[in-house]
Amino acid sequence: MTTSTEIGQRGFVHSALFYQSEREYLDFVVRFAADGFAVDEPLLVAVPGDRLAMLGPALCTARAGSDAELRLIDITEVARNPSRLLAMQTAFVEKHPGQSVRMVTQLVWPERTADERLACLEHEALVNGALKNCNVMGLCLYDATHLTDDVLAGARSSHPLLWKGGSAYPSVDYAPDEVLARCNQPLPPNPGAVRYTVRDGADLRPARSFAADYAGWVGLSKDGLDDLQMIATELASNSLQYTGGSCHLAFWRHNEHLVCEARDAGRLEDPFVGFRRPGAHATASRGLFLVNAMADLVRTHTTANGTTIQAYLRLGPSQES
Repeated sequence: MTTSTEIGQRGFVHSALFYQSEREYLDFVVRFAADGFAVDEPLLVAVPGDRLAMLGPALCTARAGSDAELRLIDITEVARNPSRLLAMQTAFVEKHPGQSVRMVTQLVWPERTADERLACLEHEALVNGALKNCNVMGLCLYDATHLTDDVLAGARSSHPLLWKGGSAYPSVDYAPDEVLARCNQPLPPNPGAVRYTVRDGADLRPARSFAADYAGWVGLSKDGLDDLQMIATELASNSLQYTGGSCHLAFWRHNEHLVCEARDAGRLEDPFVGFRRPGAHATASRGLFLVNAMADLVRTHTTANGTTIQAYLRLGPSQES
């Protein structure tokens, strides 16, 4: 147990605070930031915009006298798709080589859908392995008064360290591998979907036209249509290149989203594919990284018998920005 946000540990310290009030939220985050600024540690803060408005002035005051970077981000925009957050975190670490950095994130808020919450949980489990060799103090914020019990239970399972009453305790429920297995849920086909099978490279162009026709029919914006065509192309190209078989595309409307699904006979062996910014020659991860960058949500299910990926694009005026 410790009562300070100064934890003497190298590597990734992944902690969660279940806050009960705005005062606790503000006081703890500012103290966490001040401890880092006292030794010139850069700080990334990615929380919803209304929380940024509350935290911003206090964090700027806490930074006085330090040359450390303070980066404030509205997470509802940058990580609307939770799968984008890891690349942003990794980029912040790489921007400060040889330094210890701090990160404050609030990836789950009450308005998140069930599918989005599952993607958030998957990120929180994956980040333990992705940043394990980086000197990062991470603080993840959870609203204990408005989030459901299952969300808080997921946080206890995906964070090795929990804060309560100003003290930090190891989480007895910490089990990130079990969390990832739970997140790898089957994605049943939609019986009402329209379908197109891509068998070889010659099918890619007509597949894009097929996707565009359906997108126009359901009312996807011009920008969204371009994104959909790119997503369908990347998913199908990845299947052709790495599975040696066909890619079965399907499209349907789900509430306020258009869903583009790709099914093939391959297996995703690397759990970080599509989450981390790819290297120069990582073709497969580059394609899936682009899909995550364009989609509002991406869900994946993979087994020894095949992989299904579903990418969601929001319909309506909010798609145009």
